Amino acid sequence: MEGFKKYPLIALPLNDENIKENIKSAKNKGIDIIELRIDLFKNTEINNIENIFKFVKENGFGIIATVRSVEEGGGIFIPDDKRIEIFKKVSKYSDILDIELRSTSLHEQISEISRTSGSKLLVSYHDFEKTPNEEEIQNIIDKSKFGDIVKFAFMVNSYDDVGKILSVCHRNREKNIIAIGMGELGKITRVAGFFFGSLITYTYIGESVAPGQIEVEELIKELKFYGLRS
Repeated sequence: MEGFKKYPLIALPLNDENIKENIKSAKNKGIDIIELRIDLFKNTEINNIENIFKFVKENGFGIIATVRSVEEGGGIFIPDDKRIEIFKKVSKYSDILDIELRSTSLHEQISEISRTSGSKLLVSYHDFEKTPNEEEIQNIIDKSKFGDIVKFAFMVNSYDDVGKILSVCHRNREKNIIAIGMGELGKITRVAGFFFGSLITYTYIGESVAPGQIEVEELIKELKFYGLRS
């Protein structure tokens, strides 16, 4: 995981629309890694998905493969058996496979796919309504220890919520954490999180896919201002 700690990584979530133009923009704007949100694809045929992954990989980007469950913000419902089929197909192109902590029925299979392909396993947890207390956040991290990376994203409703997210992130900074506060008040975590040990921040070009994301040019401007990007 040392390669993830050299500098803050900027991830851009994309679907399969306008992929050539979006990848060209990503290159020009300094994106490090592409999150391909398969649950947001218009065409979820396996051949189309594989072609998109191959194209992005050939353009030199690292890839996070995500087939988000609808319970945690996924665009469409994709049955578990198809999710497994998709992960198997794209794992050879992927640097990271993202599986939700709550998708317990898939943990064993996705873990095995990750081990076989050599990709990292990211265990994610999202709450679009609130930020739990620090003990609950720590419990989420502890339950996710079967993965290589732990991502948690919580809706921020107060300044105290920001403190909870960053405090727990800092205490677990050696565990490969991605800590995100969603919503307007959570925006600060998408930059300040790096000072507390968070590995990756998510941005957007055109239209955001999550509340509180910072547009890429503004994000890079802020990272440079704080000395996090040259």
